[in-house]
Amino acid sequence: MDPSTRYRCFNVAAALARNGLKVSVISQSRFEKNIDLLGDFDRYIFHRPMISDILGNFLHKKQQSEKIVADFDDFIFDVRFAKLMPAHRFRGVSLTDTARFLARNASASRYFSNFSLSTSPLADEVFRIFTPKNVVVSSNSLDPAFQGIANIYRTKVSNKDRAYRFGYFAGTATHDSDLASIAPAIVEALKADKHARMLILGPIKLPDPFKGFEARIEHRKQVVPFHQLPAVMAQVQTVIAPLEINNFTRCKSGLKFFEAAAVGCAVVATPIPDIERFESPLLRKVNGFDEWSEALLRPFELSERQVENAAKAVCRLVDSDTVALKWLERIS
Repeated sequence: MDPSTRYRCFNVAAALARNGLKVSVISQSRFEKNIDLLGDFDRYIFHRPMISDILGNFLHKKQQSEKIVADFDDFIFDVRFAKLMPAHRFRGVSLTDTARFLARNASASRYFSNFSLSTSPLADEVFRIFTPKNVVVSSNSLDPAFQGIANIYRTKVSNKDRAYRFGYFAGTATHDSDLASIAPAIVEALKADKHARMLILGPIKLPDPFKGFEARIEHRKQVVPFHQLPAVMAQVQTVIAPLEINNFTRCKSGLKFFEAAAVGCAVVATPIPDIERFESPLLRKVNGFDEWSEALLRPFELSERQVENAAKAVCRLVDSDTVALKWLERIS
């Protein structure tokens, strides 16, 4: 159920297997118990490697080898930025424990000369800290199952007939301030369109400006399984994706855009670098309250054909087979 494991491990492994490669996905703890039985692979990709005695011995024997690759999808290996980590800021983990977690990741990473990263800013941080020989940026991608389900709902439901004008999808309880920062702009849009409704999904606190709009804002606190997400998103015209910008969030994936776009949703988003790389009729990149207000007040006027063409274009860019094969070519 962990998004990082799905995007960085299972999606990639399944794509490579579909193309004829022998691939195994295994937890670090199980790997450490079975190292002697796992010696016949051409590459060992360690997603978020964390140092331990057993893994340390294994990495030391293969230090700087092309056979081992460290993979990261978050900026979680620089102790100097411990105060920015969501675990410390939002989940109550002490600064000491957070710094210890980052230090263990950094300690493991120093054994690697090859890195696989989900975004360009993350690659920049790896170059700055570890000076590796080879760094490959390979974005998160959508597997055929998600794309197929998204296609069914996208072609089944007209964008104009969707039940909710706005949707906000919070996978974790760490985005209260992000939603609160643009809540007044959402309220303005709800006031301007008396028929507009909003769907909020996930364990998030509703900001104070929403008081008085309870009848038009549906809050479903339970996070839905990943492959059920298209069915929920298909009820929404425009997905809202605000995000605070700092050293940690700049390195994050743009999946909030491409997950929604695959279902034919329009998206208004803070342009972190991995969203900035997309140019699409389904996307508005906004900064500051005035831009948010204008973007939410102005409906997306796209025909069904324009939505369909734009959604397919995004899916082609983030198709898991395409992304995984490009990654394999560059990591080998």
